[in-house]
Amino acid sequence: MVYTENMKIAIVYSLPTSRMKKTKYVSADEDTGLIAKKVAEGLEARGYETEIYPISEESIESIVDIQADCIFNLIEWCGLDIKLAERTFELMRQKNIPITGSNEHLFVLTGDKIRMKKALNDVGITAPWGVGVASVDDIPPNIPYPVIVKPHLEHCSIGLSRDVVVNNRSELERVVKRQLAEFEQDVLIEEFIAGRELLVYLIEDKGVATILPVVEMLFEGGNPMAFQTYDAKWSEGSVDYNQTYYDQATLTTEERGLLEKNCLTAFRRLNFWGYARFDVRMRDGIPYILETNANPSVYDATEELESIESEVIEGIKFPNYLDKIVKSALWHYARGERL
Repeated sequence: MVYTENMKIAIVYSLPTSRMKKTKYVSADEDTGLIAKKVAEGLEARGYETEIYPISEESIESIVDIQADCIFNLIEWCGLDIKLAERTFELMRQKNIPITGSNEHLFVLTGDKIRMKKALNDVGITAPWGVGVASVDDIPPNIPYPVIVKPHLEHCSIGLSRDVVVNNRSELERVVKRQLAEFEQDVLIEEFIAGRELLVYLIEDKGVATILPVVEMLFEGGNPMAFQTYDAKWSEGSVDYNQTYYDQATLTTEERGLLEKNCLTAFRRLNFWGYARFDVRMRDGIPYILETNANPSVYDATEELESIESEVIEGIKFPNYLDKIVKSALWHYARGERL
């Protein structure tokens, strides 16, 4: 498919599910509509025609009625709602048009912290030690404390609070029991990497990924044990809220080289398409990939754009970032590669 100025793009995004609306974590799924509007503005600034399609669990089947040349995929259902995302991918494939981002397999894989850790290890990527458990009886005897305990299928820091980093067996069993009961899923016990936290954004051009200027997540007080909790991101008025801020990371030549090697290798060997974000902790100059994000949010809806031409991600204007994502989808489609 060849790009044309009047190409019509359908922006498809997910609404919070009835299950999610009953939880205290619904805020994590409520900003996607705002993001979709900004994506429409950004794409229109580059000459595309757009139409926005909000998709609920009841209206998934309406995807077959979409009339467009390309789908910009903002579906974010994951965790216990992953079956809805899988059905959405199935219906989008039936359209037989370009779709932005990585395929269904990788989207599901990146949403599973336990499986993704194994995948990273299998392709030789530096990542923290970790193990998935379904009960306290599964906890192995030798644990490299401190460790952090995470529900393995959640996103947006759901399940992360100050007390999930533990230093001994009794604390570990207490947190594992609590998270198993609350989230009704296995949990990941992962070595906690005390150090710097980095956000690595990758963008693809004709199958070749490059890394945009690396962003560092900074914490009030500069504590290397600090990390972003759910409340820090989503719970206005909480003790943790707005205790993090961002700046361009300053790295040595050696640090940057190791970081780029780790992230570009992961992107290539795990077959990411279009764009991605990797969450990295750096300890003693060694980068450890904590999580990989296929089809990550393209815009933080909590931030105001001074103009649609702003650099939402350092080093690239927002419309140009979106344009590259679309061009990558067209490139893969032209090669016969489908989601």
